[in-house]
Amino acid sequence: MGKQLDSLPISVELETNIHNLTQSFDAPSDIHIREFCLHGIKGCLLYHIAFTDREILQSFVLKPLLKATEDRLEDVLPILDIERVNELKAAAAGMLQGKCAILLDQSTDILLADVSISTKDSASVPQNEQTIRGSHEGFVDDVDVNTQLIRKRLKTPNLVERNFILGAQSPHKVSLMFINDLADSKVVDEVADRIAAISTDFVKSAGHITEFLESSTWSLFPQMLYSERPDTTVSHLMEGRIVVLVDGNASAVILPVTFFMFFQVSDDFVLRWWNGTFFRFLRFLSVLITMAMPSIYIAIVSNHFEVLPIDLVFSLKASLENIPFNPLIEALFMITVLELLREAALRLPKAIASTLSIVGGLVIGTEVVNANLVSTTMIVVIALTAVASFSVPSHEMRLALRLVSIPIMFASALLGFAGIAFSFSLLFMHLTKLETYGVPYFYPLTPLNPRRLLSTLIQLPRRLFGRKMSR
Repeated sequence: MGKQLDSLPISVELETNIHNLTQSFDAPSDIHIREFCLHGIKGCLLYHIAFTDREILQSFVLKPLLKATEDRLEDVLPILDIERVNELKAAAAGMLQGKCAILLDQSTDILLADVSISTKDSASVPQNEQTIRGSHEGFVDDVDVNTQLIRKRLKTPNLVERNFILGAQSPHKVSLMFINDLADSKVVDEVADRIAAISTDFVKSAGHITEFLESSTWSLFPQMLYSERPDTTVSHLMEGRIVVLVDGNASAVILPVTFFMFFQVSDDFVLRWWNGTFFRFLRFLSVLITMAMPSIYIAIVSNHFEVLPIDLVFSLKASLENIPFNPLIEALFMITVLELLREAALRLPKAIASTLSIVGGLVIGTEVVNANLVSTTMIVVIALTAVASFSVPSHEMRLALRLVSIPIMFASALLGFAGIAFSFSLLFMHLTKLETYGVPYFYPLTPLNPRRLLSTLIQLPRRLFGRKMSR
């Protein structure tokens, strides 16, 4: 952690002020220094590289200082936002806002001039993390702009950025960001070592790098969270997590993660607490529907008709007449068709994709029923399953849940409800055993932390339960 400046006054010695101000940041290498001479007096410019527009600094600060004829600096610099401070702490805070600090030898005050970077025209709108309330600012493909978007929201000297250059033939920049006094240093070092150990000629995409950051290669469940939103990324940084930014990728990689993190969205913390709780419960319910609903239907039709009311049995039997395939084949066929439609909609232009989704779904759904290939009940089951899976916020978790549901369907076709129970037992064992950088994946359910579990399932009102219970 950087040096505390509360009790350090501004010295008349220029070198002492430079040293104290530089060491107040956890990453002193981010502070750049440019010495100059003003009327025979030794001076120095200090600025934070991540917040400063170097062109503005050079044109409107450094050049006027080198050509200055007046003694008063306010009359030399053509900048509107200029202030004098007499505390090192105030100077450090100003540098985190994009101001450069101008120090002169034998002077007990510091001049701050605004040379901050503007990111208003650089940010984009998130495409996969839409929100009703809150920020609509998103990451872009430029890693330098993305780090600036994070620093704009998180003005603390404890924020550390480590940069790596990967690719022997085509250099590719990767940034690792964390808050020094919140993140686990062992996890930070392990992630940094894994990134530094990547040997490649060319970085094709972010997936080329994140593949080396996974703790368990064979697990179907995602072990890192992707976010297109700077506000979401900053909230995870404030919780002690690590962020990896890859040049050419408009999203941040957040780790370590837990299972329940994939079902939280920004709107949960913007809407009123009971609205956030209701929609969070809907997402957890959608997980069960996505994994279990087709399997339960297959188990009932294949092995357990006796659990249904007699009227529903007759209705279900009527829908299954003249269907030559068993329910498992029906389900696999409809899931394949649905995935083909989804993949086609992703690859086609938007104007054609929306038409394909509507017309293709209606035509195929109607004709497979008329051809007695699939029962109407199965179409309803698969449609509800698809809608439930689309309500899962994370794309990676959505794919994992759909893949997990397939072996559960095979188990239900063979063993009925016993197969479903056995499958979920194996799934629970896998989730409790899985870890990401030493963090239990199924925390706070296993190991059990009742207080943390309550805040995970329910968006409690912060005025009554405190800010620490909110996430």
